[in-house]
Amino acid sequence: MSAAGKGKILLIEDDSALRSVYADAIAADGYTVVTAEDGEQGWALVRTEKPDVVLLDLILPKLPGFEVLKNIRANAGTSDTIVLIMSVMGEHRHIEKAMELGANDYTVKGSSTPREVLGKIEALLTKRLIKEHIPDAKEQVKVYNLFILKNRGDADKLQNDAGSTMVFTCPDCREEMQLVLAPDHSRSDAHWFSAHFACPNCGKPF
Repeated sequence: MSAAGKGKILLIEDDSALRSVYADAIAADGYTVVTAEDGEQGWALVRTEKPDVVLLDLILPKLPGFEVLKNIRANAGTSDTIVLIMSVMGEHRHIEKAMELGANDYTVKGSSTPREVLGKIEALLTKRLIKEHIPDAKEQVKVYNLFILKNRGDADKLQNDAGSTMVFTCPDCREEMQLVLAPDHSRSDAHWFSAHFACPNCGKPF
């Protein structure tokens, strides 16, 4: 994580109004913000600015977001950069493609407020801290790993809605996946969490 503030966020967004709204919200929360208005500029800034998190739109001029994501993961100097997709493309196939290409998380424009996006950023950075075994990180932030039983509650419905018969089993390791919950500090009216599935064996998120 960068030394200045809470970290450096690169926002790659071609809509100037949205870019301004999110850049202001991110900066107000203590992060250093760098912005790009197209994919080519964004990819160049990933390499030169070394951001902690890239907030990436998919529909971009000059170089599409999917290509930016591919470049990030293919380059040795940027391959471990955290990438949070923020796009109007909300169909399951788009989300699945982004995650397969290595995105760390995905949010659909209009379905999340800037505060909720900030919560996702914080959760991703927290996960990185824990993964890198920074001293006392586990005591500072609690992350919960839960196994989901197929025939309990809405587990079957969730699997069906996710469009996959493998949602509770890692396709690589065949291990039962865990639901990983990280506190979402962007909301204070209840106990809110950001969530994703992950394999307890290989650690791959889904």
